[in-house]
Amino acid sequence: MSEKKKFLIDLFCGAGGLSLGFEMANFKVDLAIELEENYYRAYKRNHPGTLSLHKDITELKCNEISEKCFQNQEIEGIIGGPPCIGFSTVGNRRPDDPRNMLIFYFIQWIKYFKPKFFVMENVPRILSMGKGKVVERVINLYKEIGYNCKMETLLAADYGVPQLRQRVFILGTQDKSIHSLKIQKTNRNNSEKKSDLENNALPSYLTVQDAISDILNIEPFTKKRTDDMIKQYSHQSKTRYQKYLRKNSTGLYDHFAPNHSELVRNRIYHIKPGFNHSSLPKKFQLKGGYPNIYGRLSLNTPADTITGNCGCVSAPGRFIHPIQNRAISVREAARLQSFPDNYRFCGTMRDKYKQVGNAVPPLL
Repeated sequence: MSEKKKFLIDLFCGAGGLSLGFEMANFKVDLAIELEENYYRAYKRNHPGTLSLHKDITELKCNEISEKCFQNQEIEGIIGGPPCIGFSTVGNRRPDDPRNMLIFYFIQWIKYFKPKFFVMENVPRILSMGKGKVVERVINLYKEIGYNCKMETLLAADYGVPQLRQRVFILGTQDKSIHSLKIQKTNRNNSEKKSDLENNALPSYLTVQDAISDILNIEPFTKKRTDDMIKQYSHQSKTRYQKYLRKNSTGLYDHFAPNHSELVRNRIYHIKPGFNHSSLPKKFQLKGGYPNIYGRLSLNTPADTITGNCGCVSAPGRFIHPIQNRAISVREAARLQSFPDNYRFCGTMRDKYKQVGNAVPPLL
């Protein structure tokens, strides 16, 4: 007798970072849904074995999806990261942002399909929205439909990602086994003193250098770029992480040096690794704006959070290349997010930066 097939659904799948992580953990994602066209195209390109739908989840009916896609069979798990624009630390948080309501559509799918487990990802600011009332309501809604929940704020660097990115994960199961679940770290912060012998045995956090030292130097690209342009590797991999990301890849896509104006290049020139625009000489200083713009990466530490604006040096964050006077490339951003080199993104360069920065790091 053949084993019953187990189905996994990824809602708000984006470019596919969360799906890729589950596939790396030996799950098979059978259905993925995404509204944004270029995110959908990127997902479809990298996950050809998954049925991917370019649809608005608010217009889909669960009973029709169940009948057409799964012949009303049992769903093993539902995963996803409902859009979190209104919860983000970048820009003005808006509790009334309609995109925040998409979390409750995610819950509706859990209620209808009754999967054995679910994993929902979001930004840390969701914890403080409405003085904690938003996340309290979410947890209570899960409890009302029969799920026990565990909520964890995870730091990507603790799990082999060279980035200090924090995200909230809500995990749920229909039984109480979730309460005893311990999420084991794979890496540790070497700068902290650890008394736990088990934790001391873990390797240190990966750094920017661990991630991109084999692809550091590129020249400004002046020709018209095409989606299929590939840059050959000019150096051997120097770390296990680099070797891992190079697997099954013949070269580097989207590894171009962004072009900047002379004024921007002059500003970048005066910023040392680990510093931002506050260290600029007086004649190059900016008036107003966010306090943490024009941040330069340091080779010897993990990256700060890679965001959807990681191709813009004047965006809040630390997106200036650690050595060259430019923003990081899409491929360097993807490396810092733990995407393998053969993972492709779609649309304009701006679209691709957004797909990378808004993704869940697969290793996390």
